[in-house]
Amino acid sequence: MYHDARTLDNHKTLTTDICIIGAGPAGTTLAREFAGSDIDILLLESGGEKSDHRIQQLSSGEITGDFTEPVENTHLRQLGGTANHWIIKMSDKQYGYRYAPLNPIDFEKRDAIPYSGWPITRKDLDPYYERVHQVCEVGPYRYGPGNWETERFKPLKLDSDRVVTDFFTFGPTRLFGGDFPRQAAKAGNVRIMLHATVTELEANESGAAVETAVIKTFNGKTIRVRARHFVIASGGFQTPRLLLNSRSRFEQGLGNQNDVVGRYYIDHGLVPSGNLFPHAPKIINSLGIYDMRLMEGCSVLGKLSLSEKVMREEGLRNFCATLFPMPEPYEVQAILSMKSIAVDLAGRQFPKQLPTHLFNMLRGSKHLTCMLCQKLCHGGTLMPGFGQGGWSKFDNNEKKYRRLELMAFVEQTPNPENRVTLIDEKDELGKEKIRVHYAWSEDDVRSIGRAQKIMHEELEKTGLGKVVPPEMRENGLPRVGSEGLHHLMGTTRMSDDPKFGVVDANCTVHGIGNLHIASSSVFPTGGYANPTLTILALALRLADRLKAEMKQT
Repeated sequence: MYHDARTLDNHKTLTTDICIIGAGPAGTTLAREFAGSDIDILLLESGGEKSDHRIQQLSSGEITGDFTEPVENTHLRQLGGTANHWIIKMSDKQYGYRYAPLNPIDFEKRDAIPYSGWPITRKDLDPYYERVHQVCEVGPYRYGPGNWETERFKPLKLDSDRVVTDFFTFGPTRLFGGDFPRQAAKAGNVRIMLHATVTELEANESGAAVETAVIKTFNGKTIRVRARHFVIASGGFQTPRLLLNSRSRFEQGLGNQNDVVGRYYIDHGLVPSGNLFPHAPKIINSLGIYDMRLMEGCSVLGKLSLSEKVMREEGLRNFCATLFPMPEPYEVQAILSMKSIAVDLAGRQFPKQLPTHLFNMLRGSKHLTCMLCQKLCHGGTLMPGFGQGGWSKFDNNEKKYRRLELMAFVEQTPNPENRVTLIDEKDELGKEKIRVHYAWSEDDVRSIGRAQKIMHEELEKTGLGKVVPPEMRENGLPRVGSEGLHHLMGTTRMSDDPKFGVVDANCTVHGIGNLHIASSSVFPTGGYANPTLTILALALRLADRLKAEMKQT
């Protein structure tokens, strides 16, 4: 059932078996796992069914270091969470998001990467990765080299000791904001409470368990929730914020006896990594394995990844690159200008910089007309990219594209000084806001540069064409963007040792037996893979453990 915290009596106390805080992908997937059981579930969401600027401002804060994006833009307070912003076009009728498992090496302690190493292995998560594929309608659990090849779609012949072709898969976004909450809410044992912002967790006298979660609403009400277990599923910034703001028993916050909460923040960088100019433009038509396309009930996208062998030998961070066919730069500008005008007109605004945009469109009119015709008549895309594929179903790509752009997803090394801390300024509900400090290390940037060089060498060995490297900084190192991909990881990291982690291998907060975290904030390292598949695998694993514990008590 759906409920609204604003309609409850002030100072009301609710009771449940398991209280889940946050109704994003992890929270809704977790709640659905208990639907129809004899375990009572209360799922709390700060927002409502639609986005709301006032609620979103509860996440505002300060930024320092390389980070430039407003903190409140990094996640969404709404039923379904940030999944509401995932709009990769899987088909004409369905939008989705990207899946990939972490590589086995990502779980290992690596000498070249400080603070690396998980207390679990890839084999521990493989059964849950496969289960996520079933639960989330993703298709077969297949990612490695040799998968998804056909007679028409074959990978490049690369030195597999250095670079391999493997894959991303894609699943439907509608699950988290729609299907999963509705399925859970229909069950008699699941309640979904909207507009219920949890501002503090109150521990018992010994501090070994959480007794209550405190909810505040904009209409001045305070509601408390008592539960046997609490699960925080609030993302990489708001999860540490809640722990740090929970100071009724401990001045430093819950789970923070070793000053680890909020530290080791990591994200993924998206780094332009050069352009491949084919010797024979028609060769682009044979590279469809690197396009997003529908196969066996799901969408897949080929990519180029560093081999684990070369990462171990050279101490490199994980790195993968996608290949997008692109027109000339001025033709790109024509498409971007048209889109800019369309956005302004859709918002009933006079187009900004109209003369410049019209000039760009006129200069690139031949290509623009071609792509518009392809889109309107054949359902093609205006410009391939992370949001939409489909170029491989056409045979005349050499007439539209002159190069293949390499865009890389890169790993960042955990650093205790990259962190989330509280500041004196408070939000509308009276809780301290956060400051996020985020910076790339020179070792990370050097690793990116080396990975790019390896990619360029292996691509040129195929005889396909010439690689033009990306623009470098004055010191010869790559340019790494100041905005991450909102993959907020590491701030309540997993470790067997409480001195270096907030949760144990079972995602339970050290020293607090009934407090658990379902979030990418528990990742010790993040590889390059989008974290969603691993978040959901850990959520299913936690659900199994909680079911077992509830049976014993």
